[in-house]
Amino acid sequence: MKYAGFWIRVCANVIDVFATTVLSAAVLVIFFSVKLALVFEAITRSYFLFSLVFNWLYFACFESSSWQATPGKRLLGLRVADLTGARIGFGRATGRFFSKYLSGLVFCIGYIMVGRTEKKQGLHDTIAGTLVLYGSAPGFQSQEAVGTTRDAGSETGSVVFMSSNSRQVVMAGFDENGHVIRLSFRQDDPRLSGAGLIIGRYAKSADLHIADTSVSRRHARIFNKGGGMCIEDLGSTNGISVNGQRVEVGSSMLLPADGSIVVGDVELSVGKY
Repeated sequence: MKYAGFWIRVCANVIDVFATTVLSAAVLVIFFSVKLALVFEAITRSYFLFSLVFNWLYFACFESSSWQATPGKRLLGLRVADLTGARIGFGRATGRFFSKYLSGLVFCIGYIMVGRTEKKQGLHDTIAGTLVLYGSAPGFQSQEAVGTTRDAGSETGSVVFMSSNSRQVVMAGFDENGHVIRLSFRQDDPRLSGAGLIIGRYAKSADLHIADTSVSRRHARIFNKGGGMCIEDLGSTNGISVNGQRVEVGSSMLLPADGSIVVGDVELSVGKY
């Protein structure tokens, strides 16, 4: 998962503020044009309440929708998700919206946290348990059913994803703390034919981020080679294996269409859908 930083989120918010201002003004004009004098007078006397409700519904409805994003975020290629990268519900989106008022207290320190935390979370993201990620929502293109299984005798587990999107690669498992890891990308991602997609612990340089101490900062690279998708060890400390076969440092191996890879101590089930 690639986390969205401070300034691109500011730009998305500027777009949304403009949109909500125009839309709320349009609602008031409509009320006035049909001469609903009593309603118009009530709204103008309590404009703060009207604006609060309007903005709440705007952000909560869009961020919990199949877009997983407000129009501003969607235009800039961002989406809101839970800590596993999945779509959030209306209740969590509501909590995230009202938590923003806490982020705005004391010189907006809660917003500044976006540029200071590892996962680019503001105070409102931390409270609501959400992330702002790059990439469009998988759920907007297809519905996914998610199931998780844990092996009681092992520190690792597997997660199985089913999707009708035939161009999606999903790798999923658990980190050392039992948190779900979900890495996904499209098979036609242009980066695969260039520099590749980097798997690593360091969020700023990794396209596919795994927050686990057994994973190196720049652990592996996934790229296209000879018509196939390969994974390469970038000189990691704890290595990579594909379906039980270790990948030598500096060499690469075909990424399986269905199977598993181990990155450091993290086992990931691989599926192409």
